[in-house]
Amino acid sequence: MSPNDLYSLKMIKQEFNQPKLFELLAEETFYNIEKNNIKFKKNSIIELCQDNIEYVYYICDGIASISIADEVFDFKGPSEFIGLSDSAIDANCEDFQVKTITGVTVWRFTKSEVIAKIMSTQEGYLYHYMSMVDQYSLFTRKLMTMKKTHKERVFIALQELAKKFGTPINNSVKVPSVFTRSIIAQYVGIGLSKLSDSLLKLQEESLITVTSKREIILEIEDSM
Repeated sequence: MSPNDLYSLKMIKQEFNQPKLFELLAEETFYNIEKNNIKFKKNSIIELCQDNIEYVYYICDGIASISIADEVFDFKGPSEFIGLSDSAIDANCEDFQVKTITGVTVWRFTKSEVIAKIMSTQEGYLYHYMSMVDQYSLFTRKLMTMKKTHKERVFIALQELAKKFGTPINNSVKVPSVFTRSIIAQYVGIGLSKLSDSLLKLQEESLITVTSKREIILEIEDSM
């Protein structure tokens, strides 16, 4: 890939990211589409399809998990969409589920109207392209991670959660307490006992710190 290609991709990511897409969808002077502000309590299920109508959600506040069966494969937080590309996995599958792990506030759009508005703009396809690129990158990372040891997989997961949702503490970052041991185990794809063993090994190697309140603190690696 040439420097020009890299620069172009960087510019596309800056100009066609999810917050910019929300601005486009919320803009009312051109192709106005209906949107509803909804608040979900913790542990609520966010339905992507109701009465044969598919929906897209934009998170304003809070965190939701996306899972198939008992395995969590992604978390969505503020300034991210749910249902735009991840529902392509199979939103109609009974095992596919979006569940809030905190209180969540969203804007809800009808998916068909979202697609119509995106495609009505000259460069709208780039929003969809970037959404699919993000989804492909997620699946690629998950597949690559599955080849690693339990300890490595746990450390990678903690790095991801800390980088995306963590609270800075001096030179380190604290993983939010909403990511319980059970949720982390489901995300990594291992049992609770193996998670405990991995956390202990990571502590022994000084890669993480676990406080008396069971909070996990670690440094973010530049490669993540």
